Amino acid sequence: MQIGELSKATGVSVRALRHYEKQGLLASRRAENGYRVFRADSAERVEYIRLFLSCGFGTREIAQFLPCYVDQANFDRESCPLGFEQHLEKLAEIEELVAVLNERRDRLRHVIANFGETTVAGLSAEEAIANASTRASIHGEKRSGRAA
Repeated sequence: MQIGELSKATGVSVRALRHYEKQGLLASRRAENGYRVFRADSAERVEYIRLFLSCGFGTREIAQFLPCYVDQANFDRESCPLGFEQHLEKLAEIEELVAVLNERRDRLRHVIANFGETTVAGLSAEEAIANASTRASIHGEKRSGRAA
């Protein structure tokens, strides 16, 4: 399959496919005419790459665990421990980001509720954030406690 065909089959640009190849996520060989020729299973590989990119992984991270998905018919956390650990770390990273964004949202809500206040002390949302965090912990939500 040539690169244009792979692009059409996956909906991924030729430029992105070249990038994936440069990052070691895809492999091709050169035909006699110099065109890249990809394996028949390259479309599935690209689908995995797009999925993991949408989960927040970078191409270097994906390169470390992608073989578990495409080279092994069956795998689990024991046969692909690095991949499993990377997934857990990414989830923790995303949960931390969500906590930070929730705190920022709470601060902004407080500032909006007090719009027109002319003193920083009046706009300070620290007490409001502490109250929101207390309410959240009562309702089982996770807060990081970091100031944004």
